[in-house]
Amino acid sequence: MQNKKQYIIKNIVTAFAVTMFFSCQSVKKEGQEYLSSEDAPIAEVYEVNLKYTDSGRLAAILKTPKILDFSNKSFAYYEFPEGIILDVIDKEGKVSVVTSDYAISYKETGLIDMRGNVDIRTADSTHLQAEQLYWDQNINWVFTDQPYKSYLPDGTINEADGFDANQDFTILNSRINDGVMFIEE
Repeated sequence: MQNKKQYIIKNIVTAFAVTMFFSCQSVKKEGQEYLSSEDAPIAEVYEVNLKYTDSGRLAAILKTPKILDFSNKSFAYYEFPEGIILDVIDKEGKVSVVTSDYAISYKETGLIDMRGNVDIRTADSTHLQAEQLYWDQNINWVFTDQPYKSYLPDGTINEADGFDANQDFTILNSRINDGVMFIEE
């Protein structure tokens, strides 16, 4: 019963926080015109430094110059036209950093599409670079069909035309790749 109460309270607090965060009035920049009100976001948010907690523990920090809220669309989404910096903090306090020039987050599916100079640096020193990367938050899985390059802590370098992996990169399925790998005898 206690867990159910905590679950309900957590959902109410989350809904309240999101509502407060995105209840800003839409800002229309001078010279910016939309074809119709249906094309306009319901809110624009600037200079965001959003902290996400899970059970009282800081789990992530999202920084972005701008968010466009299109939750008024039938397939709701948030657009980050000027890119993101996302610090993901694990339970041990180790930080992994994800950056990209552009991102879009689909509310219904939990899928995030990052494009342009996508760079991931994990807490264990894994480094990945790609032009586009998808992150499925529901199953904690990342993937791309675009070329990428990864550098693993053991010195392994891999270049390929696509991969899929769990978000910790402990499982990595790479396609059509070249690289240098060190094998213990």
